[in-house]
Amino acid sequence: MDKNTLLTFIDRFLAGQSNKIENQKLTEFFESFENDKDTHKHLDENPELKNRIFNKIQLSISDSTSKAPVRPSFFTGFRLAAAFLIIMGLSTITYWILNPVDKGNQLAKLTETKKIEDLNPAKNIAVLTLANKSKIILDETSSGEIAVESGISITKTPNGDLIYIVKSLEKNQDNTEEKYNTITTPKGGKFNVILPDGSLVMLNAASSLTYPVYFQKNQRSVSFNGEAYFEIAKAYGKDHQRIPFFVRSKDQVVEVLGTHFNINSYDNEDYVKTTLLEGSVKIIKSGSTTASKYLIPGQQALTKMGSETKIIKADAQQTIAWKEGYFMFKNSNIKEIVNELERWYDVDIEYSESIDFDNITGYISRNVKISNVLRMLELSGIVNYEIKGRKIILKTT
Repeated sequence: MDKNTLLTFIDRFLAGQSNKIENQKLTEFFESFENDKDTHKHLDENPELKNRIFNKIQLSISDSTSKAPVRPSFFTGFRLAAAFLIIMGLSTITYWILNPVDKGNQLAKLTETKKIEDLNPAKNIAVLTLANKSKIILDETSSGEIAVESGISITKTPNGDLIYIVKSLEKNQDNTEEKYNTITTPKGGKFNVILPDGSLVMLNAASSLTYPVYFQKNQRSVSFNGEAYFEIAKAYGKDHQRIPFFVRSKDQVVEVLGTHFNINSYDNEDYVKTTLLEGSVKIIKSGSTTASKYLIPGQQALTKMGSETKIIKADAQQTIAWKEGYFMFKNSNIKEIVNELERWYDVDIEYSESIDFDNITGYISRNVKISNVLRMLELSGIVNYEIKGRKIILKTT
């Protein structure tokens, strides 16, 4: 069975649209690996590879079990896991196929109930601070127009997005004092805002964006901290000249004309990471006298005060996984994982400095409770955990 046919059958199966013939073909395909001695030998000779593949299988099945109203069969979970591995381009399938004796015990461990306080994932929560310093709690505000400033209507959509709509341009002359709004997401929060020029900003947890209520004719500039995905709208001034857009964050300024990119500038991260997905951007390092750096799609800039900006090849899929609703760890270290979980679930996590691994790999929905993610980490064989109130303690196995 070729790859495209296999993926089509898997998609139909997951959507509940497959027929008996397609199901039989999938069954035959998966079962064929049980007698694949070459694959068995290859994995036995590469224990690190086997562990990583097994970890990915655990994550995929954990994700599938969290969405099901009842406990799914092993084969359903296995198909989901296999689908993920094939899509990710792995050439072998699983430790489970090659070790059928362990299937029941591993699945039982995966789905066992722990008496812990589950923390829910981030929700559409944010605080909007208007120019007059008044604050609006957006998660408590019904949809519709919530404020009007300088002839701009600020509207919350039924989907939870914040949109700025120009109502009267005559109030927005170049000599008018600019008014700024700030939208802030707490830990455990996220929010989307469509700026007055039509640009989209998707804010991750624990982030803030400050922007003018109305952009002046030849200038667009915002200040930002945290993590966000930007889709900058093209704008034109006099003589049809493109108006650049500036994003000012820790240690750098990003200049764009019309493009899609992601910035991670949390204070507790080692670098500001700017990843370009479409278009082009210029990275201007704060206080630097060296030349600016330009990015092309598929590149990432690493900026840090006191060192030269580095340009590396980006993993776009991992960078925007948060926007698509997933945690995606690829050879990640414990600090990176802890930072993400603390922000997303608004929880404190302690870990020993002896946990210095940098090979944790996994993929799981961000819409699950934290217990699912912790169970995944435990099944990786690298860390154990215990919960004390709202504090989680990670320890080596």
